[in-house]
Amino acid sequence: MKGYATKQKVDIAGQVVHIHIQMTKEQDMSAVENCVCFNLRRVTRAVTQFYDSEMRRHGIRPTQGSILSSLQAKDSWNMAELSDWLGMDRTTLVRNLRPLQRDGLVQISGGGRGNRVEMAITAKGRKQIEKLTPAWKSAQRAAVKTLGEQRWSAILSDLETAALALNND
Repeated sequence: MKGYATKQKVDIAGQVVHIHIQMTKEQDMSAVENCVCFNLRRVTRAVTQFYDSEMRRHGIRPTQGSILSSLQAKDSWNMAELSDWLGMDRTTLVRNLRPLQRDGLVQISGGGRGNRVEMAITAKGRKQIEKLTPAWKSAQRAAVKTLGEQRWSAILSDLETAALALNND
């Protein structure tokens, strides 16, 4: 049959069952609805909103949670290191750091013309991460359950491959 794939499956009685699955039409990769950038950004917004709904009761947005978690992983970061690690431009990083600094969760020192800006998580920031972690874990479990662990692992690997390939061009 044209446009169909046939799978053979043997049932428990030893009978061969033919399953016909309609194959999807080949996608036009030049069509706007198949734009890689548009679709990744759309999905990213949806995932961020989902995590935000879990985390907002702690007063931290998912982006800020990522910053705090990164700062907790290492004693001290400078602006360039953290920006590179997060894949975030410095302007966006500064915008997300301001409320964390204002609330005493992050300490920022240095700066000025030619000086490196150093950042570290405070004791209050570490306590905030402890309070936030169960909400993040809940969102993470739900997202991975929705996708399936193997599928998520494959997606994560594919995204990393794409990021590395596109950043080297």
